[in-house]
Amino acid sequence: MSPTIWKSWIIRGVLFLWGIQLIWLGWHFAPEFADLAQRAAQGRVGAAIRQEDPFYPWLKSLAALIPEQATYVFLDNYEAGKEIEARYFLVPRRHILLSPSVPADFLFYVIRQEGASFLIVRGESHEGPGLRAALASPAFELLPAPGPGRVFRVNRRLLEWGFYD
Repeated sequence: MSPTIWKSWIIRGVLFLWGIQLIWLGWHFAPEFADLAQRAAQGRVGAAIRQEDPFYPWLKSLAALIPEQATYVFLDNYEAGKEIEARYFLVPRRHILLSPSVPADFLFYVIRQEGASFLIVRGESHEGPGLRAALASPAFELLPAPGPGRVFRVNRRLLEWGFYD
């Protein structure tokens, strides 16, 4: 056989495998295709990801709950950029990031010194010494914001000074 025949067989084989791959992908993603076509027709393609993550609607509810001139302390373990996402959606509000394992005296000091009015805790399992002291203090009022975290309104005048360790 001549080299041109081999080349054409190789090209046909690659095109055949590529076609099979396209058919398999179409079969695999067929359930999502109708939803994707509807979203593309309506111009809301990026909304699917935000609707799947419960953090996004929770942040939208917090944006309505926290005044724009307020300062909030965000307790997070720096996982998967959630702090950056929170900062983005709560953008005009002043943001202070602390670790969930922050000591109580430092948490209370930061809240008083920076004038924070809200404490946001992402997740339920992040209870360090600072958060445990905040839960026991009358200065922190849990707000009704169901979602993947907790939000507290802080009354800084009720914060006691001293050591909390």
